[in-house]
Amino acid sequence: MSRTLIAGLFGAALLLTAGQGIAQDLTQDPAAVKSGTYAVEPTHTKVVFAINHLGYSTYYGTFPKAEGTLVLDAANPAKSVLDVTVDVTAISTDLKELNEHLLGPDFFDGAKFPKATFKSTKVELTGKNKAKVTGNLTLKGVTKPVTLDVTFNQAGPNFINKVYSVGFDATTTIKRSDFGVSAYVPAVGDEVTLRIGSELQLKK
Repeated sequence: MSRTLIAGLFGAALLLTAGQGIAQDLTQDPAAVKSGTYAVEPTHTKVVFAINHLGYSTYYGTFPKAEGTLVLDAANPAKSVLDVTVDVTAISTDLKELNEHLLGPDFFDGAKFPKATFKSTKVELTGKNKAKVTGNLTLKGVTKPVTLDVTFNQAGPNFINKVYSVGFDATTTIKRSDFGVSAYVPAVGDEVTLRIGSELQLKK
């Protein structure tokens, strides 16, 4: 057997062993998660929006840039606090002209209101790994209460960088006209579905 093949097999065995060790440290049990302050990991956090377009289709876009913190109390999740800021000006629809239109006065008016924020006011467990997180969403200078349906996915050391991390998915539906984003309603839908995927890293 060649030295190259032996070295390759040895390396694969080491990776497999390391992966198994890390997998043993992962948990899907919310009660076993480390409490502390977590920071949003921006490269793996995204808000996807879906809206009815003229009755013909559902159109999708994203807000791919966010930052913020989660103060997580695993022993008493109701005391946890989420504070997130989304960069509205980073909106992405894969169409430059549409991005620019959406950032104009007809829609988000990104020059005046470049950020959207969500600050939680209540956390209510609804299942072993599910919760309703209510908070104040501020968009285009308007603040309204919004409730997120949140699913806890997993916690533990990230396989790549070994940093202790937690992951969540969340969904909600809002009326854009409530926030002054009312152009073309009702031809273009008023209700907007938001789907959020986020990873957060424990601060040292």
